[in-house]
Amino acid sequence: MDLLRALTRPMLAAPFIVDGADAVVRPRRHAEKLERVMPALERTGLPPMLRADARMLARLSGAASVVAGLGLATGRAPRTSAAVLAAINLPVTIVGNPGWTLSGSARREAFSGLLRGAALGAGLLMASVDRQGRPSLAWQLRNSRQQREAIETAHLAVRRHYGVEAA
Repeated sequence: MDLLRALTRPMLAAPFIVDGADAVVRPRRHAEKLERVMPALERTGLPPMLRADARMLARLSGAASVVAGLGLATGRAPRTSAAVLAAINLPVTIVGNPGWTLSGSARREAFSGLLRGAALGAGLLMASVDRQGRPSLAWQLRNSRQQREAIETAHLAVRRHYGVEAA
């Protein structure tokens, strides 16, 4: 892992680890945020059953954030960890910054929070596709096939040149 990745991955993961640990230990505040926006979310088609288990949902989301955050920070399955955090980030950002329910300066602050969450999500999406300079599996397979075909073509050309029958 190069120096840039060694520094940026833990920094990108830190808010998720801290917030996730808080959600596991003290889920009430996180559940209250969800309950405040539940009517608006239910109007969009979200099932109302989530309200009954808001604390458990906060704890589960927090535990997933901690595990994925630690994976990203330590470099263990960093692409998968970043993708999990990006998936968790979307609903957490929306629930934590309900700008559509507020007005005035609170609304501006919520939209600023939405933009920060979007920026974190973009960083996580970038981390989820970072191959550390290595080519993708699809490229490796395609390149291997092209090399085998080139070798076979070269063998046929040599056989034809020297008049050797193909086996």
